[in-house]
Amino acid sequence: MGDSSSEIPVVDFSAYRLSLEKPDASQFQKLVDDVHNALTTIGFFFIVNTDFPQEKVEEMYRVSKAFFDLPLEVKQKYPRIPGKGSHGYVHLERENTNPKRPFGDLKEAFNFNPMAANDVWPTETECPGFKATFNQLFDLCLPIHNRVLEVLAHGLKLEDPLFFVKQHSKPRTNSMMTLRSLFYPSLNDVAVKDQQVRLGEHSDFGGITLLFQQRKGLQVCKRDGTYVSVPMIEGAILVNIGDTLQRWTADVYIAAKHCVRLDETPEERQLSRQSIAFFGHPDNDAVIECIDKSNKYPPITCLDYTNLKFSEIY
Repeated sequence: MGDSSSEIPVVDFSAYRLSLEKPDASQFQKLVDDVHNALTTIGFFFIVNTDFPQEKVEEMYRVSKAFFDLPLEVKQKYPRIPGKGSHGYVHLERENTNPKRPFGDLKEAFNFNPMAANDVWPTETECPGFKATFNQLFDLCLPIHNRVLEVLAHGLKLEDPLFFVKQHSKPRTNSMMTLRSLFYPSLNDVAVKDQQVRLGEHSDFGGITLLFQQRKGLQVCKRDGTYVSVPMIEGAILVNIGDTLQRWTADVYIAAKHCVRLDETPEERQLSRQSIAFFGHPDNDAVIECIDKSNKYPPITCLDYTNLKFSEIY
């Protein structure tokens, strides 16, 4: 794999950090160019100096771990039900993110999709603060998500820099937008099957993804087909785009494949690992139509496209 610390660009977001109402005009173009360059080369980048409250990420890790430590029969009371949004618990090996692999992923997850959430939540007795923490972090992710979308629109030189933001206007009522807490348990007591991995090779489905990492593990596929390990950068948010945005930009931006393979040493396999992903999706009724008018891909609503993609892994 080699040293990959320089492979994933680190973009300074201070020109449009959350405490600024408007972008800093003198530094904003460099931010736009840096993001555009990252998305036309490797497809992933870190953002730093965002003002994002890291303590809220730590709180999410804490309540999530408490949930994942619950007995399986308790967790399975709150399942993600295919065809009813993406909310709920996903047990070990339930998802096969790379359908070409013969067995499911060695991970657990809990998804918060507000549109589909209803009362599919562990009780306060079972897991204190769980629902409130998800709701709070979801709302905290929206402003930085929208700012990244605005930066993208500038990079693509769209007439309306808020074009993408306007298509993500109903995150809680009409969208597959999802906050996902992921848990990779210790493999001490797990019989690992041939070709099984933590998270199969895949590209995301939606617009942009914000990822918070607790420790290393993720690998990203470069344009030449080789995979590089993503480093840990304290307080940084890892950003990538999904298939919906690739389609929207007529392949100007590419949704890069990524995965989490098995840890290389027995010591690492004994450890558990967590991460948190915020999957930005346009509104369900948004029509995904090539922004360059090329019609390279026929127009499709976001919901139809997302359902098509979900059907491949469940």
